[in-house]
Amino acid sequence: MTYSNTAINLHRQPQNEAVMMVDDMQNLSTDDIRQTLHNLRVHQIELELQNEALQRAHEELDAAETRYFNLFNLAPVGYVTIDKDGIILEANITAGTLLGNTRNTLIKQPITRFLYKDDQDIYYMNHKHLLEVGTSRACELRMLKTDGKSFWVRLEKRAVEYGDGETVYHVVISDITDHRRMEAEKVSIEVQDRQRQKAESLGRMAGAIAHHFNNQLQVVIGNLEMVIKDLQSGENPTEKLFSAMQAAFKAAEVSSQMLTYLGQIPGQREPMDFSEACHRSLTLLQARAPKGTLIKADFPSRGPVIRGNAAQIHHVVSNLLTNAWESADEHRRGIRMIVKTVTQADILSLKCFPIDWRPRDMAYACLEVADAGCGISEKDIEKICDPFFSTKFTGRGLGLSVVLGIMRAHHGAVTVESEPKRGSIFRIFFPISPDEVPHQPVKSTQALETKQGCTVLVVDDEPMVRKMAAIMLTRLGFRVLEARDGVEAVTIFKQNQSEIRCVISDLTMPNMDGWETLDALRKLSPDIPVILSSGYDEAQVMAGEHPEPPNAFLGKPYQLKMLGDIINRVLET
Repeated sequence: MTYSNTAINLHRQPQNEAVMMVDDMQNLSTDDIRQTLHNLRVHQIELELQNEALQRAHEELDAAETRYFNLFNLAPVGYVTIDKDGIILEANITAGTLLGNTRNTLIKQPITRFLYKDDQDIYYMNHKHLLEVGTSRACELRMLKTDGKSFWVRLEKRAVEYGDGETVYHVVISDITDHRRMEAEKVSIEVQDRQRQKAESLGRMAGAIAHHFNNQLQVVIGNLEMVIKDLQSGENPTEKLFSAMQAAFKAAEVSSQMLTYLGQIPGQREPMDFSEACHRSLTLLQARAPKGTLIKADFPSRGPVIRGNAAQIHHVVSNLLTNAWESADEHRRGIRMIVKTVTQADILSLKCFPIDWRPRDMAYACLEVADAGCGISEKDIEKICDPFFSTKFTGRGLGLSVVLGIMRAHHGAVTVESEPKRGSIFRIFFPISPDEVPHQPVKSTQALETKQGCTVLVVDDEPMVRKMAAIMLTRLGFRVLEARDGVEAVTIFKQNQSEIRCVISDLTMPNMDGWETLDALRKLSPDIPVILSSGYDEAQVMAGEHPEPPNAFLGKPYQLKMLGDIINRVLET
């Protein structure tokens, strides 16, 4: 055997073979012996290095096992592996802790045992989706600890297929109870904040309404008291009665404006030229503008066409202009008015009121009113359309509320852009109508003649209201019968059916309301004219389905002429 072969064999053969080679060294020369010993030393060093490498490999394996233990068993989330039947095959320590068990006690148990009963459908629905789609699936549901306490988790499941074709599911369980609680607390705080703002708004509104009504009632009561004194002394009370009546009208106007804010405003809407309506309103309003106010208008010669009510459009323009010139000081009284057509995309970037309004994919007519006045702070913009909210002075604050109500009734919106000391830009948006503007017929001024001598049945549970209606009807030349409620009205109608030509019934009454009274009277006499009367708005009263419609609606408070006109109209038909 040559030296080189001996060295190679010493490196490759087991240690006992190397020892046998030492026995053969007695036949070698001294140089060969030295070389062989050197090779043995090298082989020994290589063996030591291999042992050290093997020791390091064992240490690294132990460290990897420790890391796996920490990563898997001590992870902040639970890990379980389940088979196709939902049986737990493997679980980490965290999963056991979350479910109030040890890791080993979870093995071979169905995962559904730990699901909250009412949330099991969520689990099965997501598992079904996982089977159909094949991608991982996550859901939030409640699980149970062994003591029966529930807690919220986020469950993420992924299917894994092994080489033998068997499919198992890796499930990650994340405890989100604290997150859910914080979300619930956040929602609770938001609800409380909204309630606080609502209470603040209602308190402001109630106080302002009381302020307005008390002012007007002071005029009414004061003047009526003076009328009594005048009558006792023989003086003429006409002027004081007129003042009392004017104050009563102003009080009624506040109620009407509040209904307008709610979008509950009657009024026929018809195709109209929006530019023409704005121009007509501007012409009427310019005389009221403060001295030095410069209004620059840019209106198209024709169009756009909207479906609206001319009087309500005038209210909108009037309130926006009043708001603009009241925000200006003596050095900045310029106001710009523009009518234009915009698209959905032009409105989407703006913050609209009502807040739940969204523009549709259609064209809108826009009136823009811009001023260089004091502007509005960002914290106040959210409240500018609240009833009686004002940054100006006490007693104001219904103007923009009325604008919002009219826009709500027209399925439109109002927006505002403003900064303190930089002025404001108000925009209103009406849906454009495809209809053509009709030619306005000349209205006849001929008044209807009162059907004097007819008998009218008045039904109202308020004695003073019923008595006043009877006095007004008597003044108009009618004979009057009175009933306290619907039950009494039906009895009186049966006794006087041949005489009664018309019935005026209140809407809200005990025992039998206005709709029930109407239905009962029509069963007795299908053709009897019935007028429903209410302090509620007509649109609100007529909402819903009713077996019998009234011939007319009479809103409270009403005047003598309005009462006579409505009765004559229903008797003419």
